[in-house]
Amino acid sequence: MWIFLDIDGVLVPEKKFENSIAQEDFLKFDPTCLQIFEDVLQRYPKVLVGISSSWRDVFPLEVVRTFFSSSIASRIVGFTPLLDTESSEPSQYFRYQEVLEFLRDRNASDDSWIAIDDIRDYYPPNTHVVVTDTYNGFDTSAASALEEYLLATD
Repeated sequence: MWIFLDIDGVLVPEKKFENSIAQEDFLKFDPTCLQIFEDVLQRYPKVLVGISSSWRDVFPLEVVRTFFSSSIASRIVGFTPLLDTESSEPSQYFRYQEVLEFLRDRNASDDSWIAIDDIRDYYPPNTHVVVTDTYNGFDTSAASALEEYLLATD
C-alpha cells in the first residue's frame, strides 16, 4: 500500500503564511497537519510513502525525510519522477502519470495506492485521492478520509 503525498496545501497550508513567520520556520511543516498525518500512518506500519510534491525540485530526499518523525521518515521511499513533457503527450493528470511511473519503476504497478493533494485535477476522476483544503491542509477530515481508505484496503 502506497500514499503519494503532496506537501504544499497538505502539510504546508496557506494559513501558515497569514502572519509573518521567522525565516527559519518558513520551510517547516505545519505541526498540527504533520501530527494528524503521522498519527494515521502510525496505525498502518506497512504503508509506504512516495513524495509527489514540487519540493522534489528543491530538496534531496534525505532533507525531506528530516521534516518527518524518524518512524515515518524511514517509510518515505522516494520522489515520483519528473516526466519529460517534451517527449510525452501533455496531460492534465501529470501527477497521476508520475505515480504510475514510480510504481512501474518499483515493479509495484498492482499495489494499492492513494494520493493526498490539494489539487484534485492532477488525477483522473476515478482515482483515490484525499483532497485537502489548501488553506487548512491535512486536518481531521482528511485524516478520516485517509483512514477510511486504508481500512478498506488493509
